[in-house]
Amino acid sequence: MLSYLANKFRRITTNQLYLPEIDGMRFLSLSLVTLFHIRGYFLDKTNLQFTDKVSDYYWFNRFFTNADRSVPLFFAISGFILCTPFAHHYINHGKKIALKQYYLRRVTRLEPPYFIVMICIFLAQLALGTNTFHVLFPSLLASLIYSHNLIYHHAPLVTVVAWTLEVEIQYYIIAPFLFRLLVLPKTLRRCLITGLIITFVTLQHYYPPSFNSIYGSIQHFLIGILIADFYVSGFAIDFFKKKWVAPFALIIFLAMFLLPRWEERANLADLLLAISFPFMIGLLYYIILRNEAVKKVFSYKFIPIIGGMCYTTYLIHYTVISMLGRLTTKVHFTNYYLPNLFLQFVLLIIPILLIASVFYLYIERPFMSKKWIDKLMKKDKKQEETNMPAEAEARN
Repeated sequence: MLSYLANKFRRITTNQLYLPEIDGMRFLSLSLVTLFHIRGYFLDKTNLQFTDKVSDYYWFNRFFTNADRSVPLFFAISGFILCTPFAHHYINHGKKIALKQYYLRRVTRLEPPYFIVMICIFLAQLALGTNTFHVLFPSLLASLIYSHNLIYHHAPLVTVVAWTLEVEIQYYIIAPFLFRLLVLPKTLRRCLITGLIITFVTLQHYYPPSFNSIYGSIQHFLIGILIADFYVSGFAIDFFKKKWVAPFALIIFLAMFLLPRWEERANLADLLLAISFPFMIGLLYYIILRNEAVKKVFSYKFIPIIGGMCYTTYLIHYTVISMLGRLTTKVHFTNYYLPNLFLQFVLLIIPILLIASVFYLYIERPFMSKKWIDKLMKKDKKQEETNMPAEAEARN
């Protein structure tokens, strides 16, 4: 059964090379951002008076308050995935990537499901009276051209999470030019990428972005490029395969989400924390990619299956939370904070996965095949040829 589901749900890759641990990394990011939004919605909307205090669970709350740091994890994956084929070409003299095919692939793979899902969410909001057509429609149009942040300087109204897709698109556009750094000698390019990460984080610290754009997140894409460089070059493979390296993945992961929040324009300690974060992402991901024990965890059974649906699930999860959360927050189990929070996790994660599975199978996954346009054109041509005899007979 699991094998059937794995084949049914497994993402279609362009080069037919599937790495389940990559979807495991996506699962990690998706889980954290979903739990972050469920917890935030529950604390904001619940009328329950807790017997205990939320503040009693300091480390638990710190972890989930910082779980929005999972978004940079997505950006780093994008940096790595898109860069890897280019890295093979520039570093290992592999197949050259045609820029026309690169951009066409981005459009045909991402735009159709994005448009369909966004319009479905738009219609659902209108049906539930969340917003008026007059307010929501301009926001939808801005989101469909990936310019909501640029035009309105605030989160999209159709679904707040769409801001990240706009940043992703900006990266997709400039990425091939960034990948040219890989033609430089090994030491020079790695020092240059590292320097760019530190420079951009420092600039953001002293000159914070006024709205969400690639400027505020470019360091996370750059660390993905650096990971791709190390991965394709085979950097320190034997070292990272050692069994004692595996526990460091957990240590790094906990540190990433338990470190205090850093503030812009604050002291030097905050700047150093901000600089260290993308490098912690890079180290965590490289351990996942190279260490067999950690790789098995991230490739285990259902983990890559759910991670493979991350694009659709990410787009719809906040809408499902905001719509069904109106009902689930009325359900309670005891009057204590943690039991009720975990109840919300269960009540909302199940419908999120079910709805996302339907959208993924019938909307997103068909567009993963790069030949879907060819198949559609052949189908139209076949239909046209079938209709020709009937039309000729009608004329006679």
